[in-house]
Amino acid sequence: MAVVLAGMVLLGRVLGGGTGPAAPGQVQVSGPARPAPLAIGDRVPAFSAPRLGGGRVSWSEYQGSPVVLALWAPWCPHCQTELPALADLSRQFPNVRLVTIASAIGKRSGPSPDEFMEDHRLTFPVAIDDANGLLARAFGLRYFPTVYFVNSDGTVLRVLEKAAPTSTLRTLFGAVH
Repeated sequence: MAVVLAGMVLLGRVLGGGTGPAAPGQVQVSGPARPAPLAIGDRVPAFSAPRLGGGRVSWSEYQGSPVVLALWAPWCPHCQTELPALADLSRQFPNVRLVTIASAIGKRSGPSPDEFMEDHRLTFPVAIDDANGLLARAFGLRYFPTVYFVNSDGTVLRVLEKAAPTSTLRTLFGAVH
């Protein structure tokens, strides 16, 4: 039985298997689509989406805590570099919670979200966007990755679009409260 399961996992990876976008209706978000990213001082919209590995990710779980919220695509080379750095920094700043949203799943060739997380041994929460990018549109996503540094009151302190040096990420992790 274990050999069959291992073979199915390997075959799924070879054929591009893995987690796909959330099914229609599984993602909820407050507010309309935005033409541009959230700005400093904006409040993060309430959202709930399927969690990679099971369960759900809801923004309400993070209220009252400083949060780094990253939107990424598993095929994005800049995301593939930045997400492990964010994970390392979240361990260095345990009072700052890290949560991510995987979007544009399957839009280009590359790993699925679960393959990427497994390959890099990452364990932070990942909300799975739907095929229409409901979460990406609610956050005004223009570029991958986009990282929001959010104060404990739920307001955006800083927004980074595209990849940033680890030194910048470290400074901003230390600035959220």
